[in-house]
Formats: sequence, structure tokens, C-alpha cells
Amino acid sequence: MNSKARKNLSRIIFRTRGLYMLIALGTAVALKHRFHESTSILLFVIGIAVIVLAQIFRVWAAAYLWGRQAVQEVEADFLCTSEPYAYIRNPFYLGNLFIGLGVCLMINEWYAYILFLISYVFVYSIVIPYEEDFLEEKFGEGYMKYKNQTHRLIPNFRPYRGNLKILPDWKAGILGEIHAPVFLAIISLIIYILFVG
Repeated sequence: MNSKARKNLSRIIFRTRGLYMLIALGTAVALKHRFHESTSILLFVIGIAVIVLAQIFRVWAAAYLWGRQAVQEVEADFLCTSEPYAYIRNPFYLGNLFIGLGVCLMINEWYAYILFLISYVFVYSIVIPYEEDFLEEKFGEGYMKYKNQTHRLIPNFRPYRGNLKILPDWKAGILGEIHAPVFLAIISLIIYILFVG
């Protein structure tokens, strides 16, 4: 595949990045329902707790992007290296990992984890390099320095010390993420009705 075709594919995957994990988890719910399985209330509650903590983490990250994270095209007005971004380059995608694992806990079937992890690796093995290429092109040496001192998905214990300090916009962060808790509440209710209640 030539570089133009790869870039076009990456753009399509970026625009539809939430769809693949939704399909994977929806398939797991359908399979569990087909086999008439159930989930214990304890695992359901633990799954909810993991999702809530991961969503709070995402709101924290969104506040430092001023609520501009749910985009259809890769864009950046500034290179954010403050707060969560000082420890990890992709806090949203780490949050998504834990949200997906929380849903898998609520489903409580081995195939849910496999389907979710396959979709997660598929999406972010394409999306993250695509975003990194954009940021490297736009911010050059500043981004390369940041990239060399932080990890994609594993937080550092020592924060990156960037020159630009961003102040959070909590209102924009919350409003930018408002769709996710509503959507997750609907999914959780469906799982509860089908497998717990």
C-alpha cells in the first residue's frame, strides 16, 4: 500500500474510530444473550466503577484540550503537554481501554475481552501513528522532544516539563464528553436488564 492510500485508510479509521469497539462489544452482548448467560451483580458494579473512573479521567484530559477532542479530522491549535498529557501522550485512548474493559466486566464472557481487544488494537495501531505524523509535521522539534520523553499508553511517573502551560476549561471538558456518559449509561442499562436484573 502506498503512502497516499495508507493515509486515506488512516483518515477513514480515524473518523470511524468509535464504531469498531461498539461493534465488538455489541457482538459480545448479542452472543451472551443468544446463549442465555447471566452476570453477577458484583461484576456489574465493578464494571460500572471502572467505567466511571475512566470517564472522569477522560473529562480531566478533555478539560486541557478545551473540549475539542471529539473531532472528525486530526487537528491541533497547540501542543498540549500539561497535566494528563505530561504523563501520557494519549490519555483518551487509555481511558477508552478501561471503559471497554469495564463493559467487558459487565458482560463477563471471555469472548467479550477478545473481541474488544482486537478492535482496540486494530483502531489505535492505525489512529495513533496517524495522529503522531500530523503532530510531528505541525509542531516539529517540539513534538519530537515531547514524544521522546513520554509513552503512548503507559503513564510515566515523572511528568514531562513543557514550556507551554495550559489552563483547563472544565466546562468545555465536561460538555465535550457529555455524549459518552449518556451512551455508556444506555449500554449499562441494556446489560443490566438482559443479564443481571
